[in-house]
Amino acid sequence: MTVRELCERMDSRELSEWMAYTRYFVPLSDPWLQTGLLASIAMAPYTDPKRGKPPTAEDFIPKARPPQHESQDREAILRLRREMGIVD
Repeated sequence: MTVRELCERMDSRELSEWMAYTRYFVPLSDPWLQTGLLASIAMAPYTDPKRGKPPTAEDFIPKARPPQHESQDREAILRLRREMGIVD
């Protein structure tokens, strides 16, 4: 859809509503973010605000990218085995 078609089909109020929707609700379409948010909500009552801040959703989202190829999987498993002291 072009900008001209958008302006013909939608007024500024509806456009503003869609902008607000995508800003606040579309980021929750990420399953990791959803899970992190639920985990942080579940943990919040059990955290002591005097000892630190409550957990955020990002605290429960993995930081590293998973291996992308079978050879990378094998390398990661072998590295973990070496770190754990498991000898073949």
